[in-house]
Formats: sequence, C-alpha cells, structure tokens
Amino acid sequence: MKLRKGVVTIVIAILVVALLVGLLMWQRREPPAEDEYGTEQEAPPPQSRRLVERTEDEIVKVVFESQYGSHAMIPFEDENGDIQWKQEGIDYVLNLTSTRHNIRAAFSIFSLSVVHEDINDVPGLNLDDFGFNQLVMSAHYDDGTTLNVYLGGPTIDFRGYFIMVEGDPALYVTAATNAERMLFGLEDMLDTTLPIWDAESIDFFFLSERGRDPIEFARIEHEEFEGFTQLTMVEPFEGAEVFATGFEHHVMEQFAFFHLGDLVNLHADDLTPYGLDDPSLELIYRAPHGEAHLLFGDIFVRETGGEAVAFIYVMFAGRPHVFEAQYEPLRVMFGMNPLQFISRFIALVNIQGVGQIYVSTPDADFEININHVPDANNIIEPTINGITVNDSDFRTVYRLLIGLGIDYEIEPFVPTEPPLYTFRYAMLEEDDIELRLYAYDGNFHAVSVNGEEIWFVVSRRNVELFISNLQGLMQE
Repeated sequence: MKLRKGVVTIVIAILVVALLVGLLMWQRREPPAEDEYGTEQEAPPPQSRRLVERTEDEIVKVVFESQYGSHAMIPFEDENGDIQWKQEGIDYVLNLTSTRHNIRAAFSIFSLSVVHEDINDVPGLNLDDFGFNQLVMSAHYDDGTTLNVYLGGPTIDFRGYFIMVEGDPALYVTAATNAERMLFGLEDMLDTTLPIWDAESIDFFFLSERGRDPIEFARIEHEEFEGFTQLTMVEPFEGAEVFATGFEHHVMEQFAFFHLGDLVNLHADDLTPYGLDDPSLELIYRAPHGEAHLLFGDIFVRETGGEAVAFIYVMFAGRPHVFEAQYEPLRVMFGMNPLQFISRFIALVNIQGVGQIYVSTPDADFEININHVPDANNIIEPTINGITVNDSDFRTVYRLLIGLGIDYEIEPFVPTEPPLYTFRYAMLEEDDIELRLYAYDGNFHAVSVNGEEIWFVVSRRNVELFISNLQGLMQE
C-alpha cells in the first residue's frame, strides 16, 4: 500500500513538472506578426522599392493637394547655382532645406513593404479603408509628363503610411518620415531661423524702444592697432568702447534663451491687434553666423502649465507673419542701460593730440602746456602755469583726468548756474573738448560735455583727487 502511494506521488510530481515546463514554453513562444489590418500572419521580409525614379533637375513643378491646402512648388537657382524651391505665386521667405525635403517624393521615394502586388487581384478591396483621401502629389517634369502619387493613412503602428503611384497597381507602405514631408501647410515652410545670440562675435546691434533713445554699436577697425577690431558705440555715447564680456553678462546671458513660439497669423493685414503697428521694440542683430531684424508688439499673459506666463507678439521686419514668444528672455531688452557694458570714461583723450589743458576751479586756475618735443616719439616737456614738471609724474596725474568716469545716469537737465569746475582740452588738430562740472549732491558732480544737456554724474572724490595731485606737481 505504501509502495502504491509512493508511485502515485512520483507520477503526480512528474505531471506537475511537465505542466510547468509546457506553460513556460508557451509563454516564450514567438507571437505571429500583425499586419496593417490587425490580422495575424507570418511577418513578411522587408520589401524596399524605389517608387519614383527621376532626378531633381527634371522637375518643373510639384503640386500638393491635401487637407492642409494646395501648394505648387517651383524650382529656382540660388546665388551658388543650386536648385532651391519656393511656392508659386507667394513671395514668402521659406526655409530652403524644408522645401527641398517636401518635394523629395517627386524624384525619389522608397517603399518599406508591399501590401499587395496588384490591387485588381483582390476582390472587394476598398482603398478608402487605407485612407486614400488625404493627399495627391502631382509631379510635372521637363519632358511634359506628369506623375501622381497618392498617400493614404498611417499603418496600425504609425511607423508607415500606405502609398500608391499612378500606373503601378501595387499597394505599398512607405516610411512615416517620407509621408510627413509631404503632409505640410504653408506655415510649415516658413523660414523662422534665428542666429546664435553671441556677444563675442557680434558685428552690429541696434535696439530702439518706444519712447527711448536708440542704442546702436558696431564692430570697427581699431584706431591704433592694425588688423584688430573693437565694438564701438554709435549712439547714445558715440565713440565709447563696448565691452563684449559686459554685454554678454548684462544682456545676452538672458536673451540667449529667446526663440519664436507659435505662428499666430500667417498674413496679418492689420497689425494693430498685436501692437505691431507701432512696435514697442525694434531689434537688429548681425554676426558672421546670421542676422535678424525683429519687431515686437504688445505683451499679453496666458496660463501655461497652471502658471500665468507673459508672452509678446513678434514678427520679422518686412514679412507679414505674426508669432508669439515668451517675454521673459526679452525682458532685458526693455529699459536697457548701455552704461553697464561700455567704457565709462567721460573723455578718454590721447595726450598726443592735446596742445594745452585749461583747468578752472573755485580756488585756482591752471594752464597746462604739453610741449610735444619735435621729431621725438611721444616725448613731452609739460609745464603748469609756467612751471616745468616731471614728464612721468605728469602722465600719472593726466591719467586721473582722463580716467574720470560716468557713475550713473540722471534725469537730463540744462544747468542755469555757473559750473564749479571747467576742464578744456585744446586739441592740436581736432575740435576742443570741454567738460563743465556742476554741483549735484554731496558725493557727485553733474557733467556737461561741450555744453550739451546733462544726463550723468561723476564722483566728487575723484575730481578732488585729480585737483590735489595737480597742485602737488607744482610743489615738487
């Protein structure tokens, strides 16, 4: 009896193990492939065929008809003699790389697989079931022939699209990337390229904010060092050197994140709703790697991701398209203070061009003669009120004078009182330069250059340091 029970136990154990092995093998089996219709069948091998075999230079026109509209693309030669494409009858600036991708199917397109070699051999086949109602591409060639390509819907896995070619009875699948290049609207072809915003390589910068003076600077040849260039302010501080590192830190580090957002209006006949009839900001940027001329309109707020985000309308100058962009990266362009990134000297005057310097103070007047030595290289014999002073010591004091810098801007005004100090450079060949310093507060003097309106102040301590050192030269 015990032997019989033991045999039964062994048999049951063997059956359980066999069942587990069978279950495991069943789970690991390869499932049959699903075709585009969702039915199970053996996975077919890849069947790549070139469905259109022409050359690009044979094409005279490609017409796309889809739910995105009708687009007739025609070729033209660029300045290098290369074939490019544009939309017939519309003079928009298009992305030439995108347009060439869009018409590629007119001269070269391949299939991924063949669904049916001949749809006529499949009774009851309805092409509508394959989505053949969204695109017809008509390619016109220079030999007078025309070829139509019909694009259907996506396959069940969205990796391909059904496709047929006029004159070929086969039903194919082409890669989704090929189909997506054919399914486009005019807005998808617009050139929205912006340059890389980089302060080190910038050649030209112009910023005009509504109600404020423009800011403009450009890269020009260095006056003293041949072959070198420098960024120089054109306005509002003509001739001031622009420090690229300062401009990068105060402006470009934030603006580097600026980019265009969604297209709002493809062709805006009225710019008033966007505030672009009177732009709040105009920006021109040029560099070796690209340029941009942008106009900005009104700021508006929209909830994005549960947060209130500020946007601004923007357009390329000379183009009718209106886009939106996030305002935050652009914020630094409003109320920009160029004193943050320019040389802050009031009058950085090269001593080689100066004949005399006249200094008037509340306590004394000084006449400084530079006395350049003829036929000598950068040698002077300076005198102060007729007293000869040491050349090297004088140059140290002279650097205190030309080193007087702009400390900050103030509300512009025209002075009515006489100046406390007057410094006048009598130039050898150029017009004289005169600085007039007026009382402002306990720490600063307001400064007028050549009698112009006052808009900045200079440190009172630095002025007094120059005067005391000038007096000290006469006592040595």
